[in-house]
Amino acid sequence: MDGGEQRPAHAVDQRIALTRRWDELVEEVRQLGRARQVPYLADFLRPPTAASLTVAAREGAVAVLNLSEDRSDALLLVDDSVRSLPLPLVTPDEVTSRATAYLDCLKALETAGWNLQRAMVPFTRGDRKRRVFARIARARRSLSDARDKAERELAGLTAWLWDAIARPVLDDLGHCGPAAPGDPLPRLWWCPTGLLALLPLHAAGRHSEEEGEEYRTVLDRVVSSYTPTVRALISARGRPRPPDAAGRADSPDMLFVAPEPEGLPRLPAHEADQESLRSAFGHRLTSLRGEEATVEAVLAALGRHPRAHFSSHAAQRLDSPGHGGIALRDGLLTVHDLVKERFTGEFAFLSACQTAVGGVQLADEAITLAAALHFAGFRHVIGTLWSVQDSAASVITRDFYTAGAPGDRAAEPGAGETSGPGFDPADAAQRLHRAVREMRERDRALARQRQERRGGTQSDHLRLTTWVPFIHIGP
Repeated sequence: MDGGEQRPAHAVDQRIALTRRWDELVEEVRQLGRARQVPYLADFLRPPTAASLTVAAREGAVAVLNLSEDRSDALLLVDDSVRSLPLPLVTPDEVTSRATAYLDCLKALETAGWNLQRAMVPFTRGDRKRRVFARIARARRSLSDARDKAERELAGLTAWLWDAIARPVLDDLGHCGPAAPGDPLPRLWWCPTGLLALLPLHAAGRHSEEEGEEYRTVLDRVVSSYTPTVRALISARGRPRPPDAAGRADSPDMLFVAPEPEGLPRLPAHEADQESLRSAFGHRLTSLRGEEATVEAVLAALGRHPRAHFSSHAAQRLDSPGHGGIALRDGLLTVHDLVKERFTGEFAFLSACQTAVGGVQLADEAITLAAALHFAGFRHVIGTLWSVQDSAASVITRDFYTAGAPGDRAAEPGAGETSGPGFDPADAAQRLHRAVREMRERDRALARQRQERRGGTQSDHLRLTTWVPFIHIGP
């Protein structure tokens, strides 16, 4: 047998040896996990058992949404059981069509908003020529048209999400109406896959229904949160809370980041956001604003503060989500930057644009700014699905920090307020839910007023774009 005949046999032997070495290394990791009582290492590379998954449902159900050509299902983790709920209306073609139309409308809305901001630049510099006013007027009309189209698209999308996904899931879980007086709304964690990860499941509902049908929405039946994966939820719950998470009176524990990036318009809400945080945290607030808010300074400060609030521009790249980021004074704080770090944070609020939108090509990877902060060590993260109105973000920020967590009052708007020193990040989902519901109720009241003045139906004047973008990620 010559050398040429021996080489294939040698290659096979080498592959077998490498396979054995791989098995040995995996077993060493599992032994280390068992010795140190680290469950995810003890079962390293093993498929999860039903028992290990149901741990995630100890504080509320988890709905894992599977999208497939064969059939789509909601895998429901409830108490000690795992069950599958078929979703016959959910097909890859239908989801692709709706996600594409949804993203196109949001892109047009974002572009129109930027065009208006650019048109306003000469005016803010003192230029009062007729052409400046004409350009501003055109930009405002374009923005109004884009917003109207986005509102109609959102109304249709959230109604479909309700019929196809949310209502079957909630009915199966027994969440068929409002909570009993004095009881909190139940929690529900959404874990979508594929293009479903881009859609606002927490806002599913028939929002244009007449009075008396108001409980045909997710918002009125449960407090929604998202998790990138079931294991991420379990890991976040098991992670020890940082020492300062309860709010030490003698130490700064909230970081406020409000940069003024070169070439981008200033956000007027900076002052209002800082005032809301100062009212809540007083001397425990650290601010990095303007030239101080560099990438290096912010990364260093995140390591020293268990809580952080960003009031900034941001952008997510759907084709390359890892390169999206928060605009700071000297550049972007990107997803890649964040996932390289390990923090021991408790809470982060990203009052910026598109911080919870992942990619299209890698939709299952959950690569978003909000998810990156969550994976990097922040247990609770508030993010946005698309570009938000500066004024709306400021109102949500104010109501989030100044209103008490709903606790035993079922998150009813107007149930009373407490101030920020009692802020507990563990209440982040309930606080966001309450702030969003209050904004929705204000929008409903305005819609009724417009209806009375101008006639027409309530659905002609819905404003979903103001409150739908805000979501909570974490336990």
